[in-house]
Amino acid sequence: MRILNPEKVEQFKNRTPHDPILTGNNSSYIAVGYYPTEALEKILPRAMSIPSHDLMSKEYPTVKKLEGMHPFTMMFSNCRNVHDVMTDIELRPYRELMFFIPVIYTHKEEQQLCSYIPVLYLEYLIGVIGGLYLGLRKEFHPKMKDIETDTSKSFVIEDILDATFHKREMPARQELDPFFTQTFKKPTVTVSYLNRTYFYTTSVYPTRVLDASPVYKWYYKGSVIKNNEDTFANYSEYSFTTSQAMRYQAYFHPTYSAE
Repeated sequence: MRILNPEKVEQFKNRTPHDPILTGNNSSYIAVGYYPTEALEKILPRAMSIPSHDLMSKEYPTVKKLEGMHPFTMMFSNCRNVHDVMTDIELRPYRELMFFIPVIYTHKEEQQLCSYIPVLYLEYLIGVIGGLYLGLRKEFHPKMKDIETDTSKSFVIEDILDATFHKREMPARQELDPFFTQTFKKPTVTVSYLNRTYFYTTSVYPTRVLDASPVYKWYYKGSVIKNNEDTFANYSEYSFTTSQAMRYQAYFHPTYSAE
């Protein structure tokens, strides 16, 4: 049994739900995807809608807007050193694929621009179970393949997803494309398997970024999402944190300062 450090226990007395609860270090290929707008409208949960063209252009200026398509972020990650900040118990390294879709969430008279996660794919059962704490719809795919060569990296889930990336050899930088940066800066929203909506904060801190060339197909709820001439990708090594999952009022109107 792990005994908590008394100093750490003291530190946590003043923590709030908006403070980081989970942290880790990932290396990811992060790509732009385009979801057919009409199909997306049919699968978005209640209270979520597609942002207007003007709002998308203002908030995400670097991604091209295509007629009848809605841009979103696809993230293909190798995760390591992932642990909760209270116990520092690390999970084993694992692979996780996730998707962030820009949406408007409407609550009474308020509207919030958020990043909606409809599903995550993992090959690590404990990670799937842990994700339930955040209300995430994590799916367990133990046969997920991760294939790496000297020049490419592929992620494959049979009959669901097939993606291959080639890093471009060039000087590394520390900034993601602004489309990805803005995606992570927006509140993350998810709907649990119990049909409850939760919000939390995702923070990403890149240390190394390269451009990459993506080729992919994702089969999801009757749609086929695939790369085109306007898709682009970054390869990034970064640390990350996430806050606790909260209901709408607790997240957007806390009784304490969430700065």
